[in-house]
Amino acid sequence: MRPRHQLTLSIALAALQLPIPTHASSPPVEREDEDAVVLTGWLAVEDLTVRDVLVEVEVNGSVRTPRVSESGRFTVTLPADAEARLRFSKAGHLTKEIVVDTHHLWDGRFERKQRHVRFAIILTLERHMGGLTYAGPVGSIGFDDGGGCVAVSHDRRTVPAKRGKVMVF
Repeated sequence: MRPRHQLTLSIALAALQLPIPTHASSPPVEREDEDAVVLTGWLAVEDLTVRDVLVEVEVNGSVRTPRVSESGRFTVTLPADAEARLRFSKAGHLTKEIVVDTHHLWDGRFERKQRHVRFAIILTLERHMGGLTYAGPVGSIGFDDGGGCVAVSHDRRTVPAKRGKVMVF
């Protein structure tokens, strides 16, 4: 019995030393900055594929495009005291935008703690919207003045989509 026990123990110890692969569909997490908020979002689309979804983050005059994993997850780090616009688009789906205001990030009991906000976005097929589009940003994420708590609002108002003029050749 003793040799079998030693063999099992040796196999278990060897297995512990093997490198553990990371999940291939998880995007790398951006560097966490003390003067920033980390946003982690999950995208869901009605045609069930997120391969061609484009996420654009506009902050302080520059635009970034974070990588979206196969599961629809993305991570963005935004600086404190800034306003950002996140745009989510995919061919055949309505584009959605949200506004993120990181002012008051450190108010209240959250002073100098790393802030991490998680949210989800669902992209709707254009053909299900009957020629309508969103009137503006579909939501906003901010932080309460004086308290620092996360404040979220939604706006699902729609308006008729503008169609380009027909080109005659």
